[in-house]
Amino acid sequence: MILTCESLVEGHLDAVHAYARMKLRQEDLAKEIVQRTFLKAFEKLGQLRDALAARGWLISILRNEIAMEFRSSARFEVWNEEDFEALPGPEDEEGVDPSLLEALPGALTRIPEAARTLLLLRYQQELSYEQIAGILDLPLGTVQSRLHRAKAALKAALKKEDLPPKGGVV
Repeated sequence: MILTCESLVEGHLDAVHAYARMKLRQEDLAKEIVQRTFLKAFEKLGQLRDALAARGWLISILRNEIAMEFRSSARFEVWNEEDFEALPGPEDEEGVDPSLLEALPGALTRIPEAARTLLLLRYQQELSYEQIAGILDLPLGTVQSRLHRAKAALKAALKKEDLPPKGGVV
């Protein structure tokens, strides 16, 4: 399968943009960095050997672009609760306590950035452990153990909201 610039955008723009919004919490900055991400991807499209790995490859480029942005400027992350409302929700929210869904964005702000990144890659981007290990340049076992600790941190943050996680949501 030959991957074109058009198919790359059509297949992955929404996912890359959603990840950027969650990481940056600033819509304008997210759009700017996503645009730079796709421009860099277009320039290096010949380096992508497996079309099935395109999303992980794009997320890696995005993470590098975000890191360069914060290295090259003195920008600070600002959490805006409204940004969470714009994110796509789970396809099926039946059986999930609505108060839990409301508490989740706040709980995510109280866990370490590394834990939040792992949770976003796994559950928002729906990447496999192997893909996450490749993106973060970590051994598979490390990804698994850190993801376990990230889920525990999120559960603890949810308990502080007086909303114990239930129903296998976390």
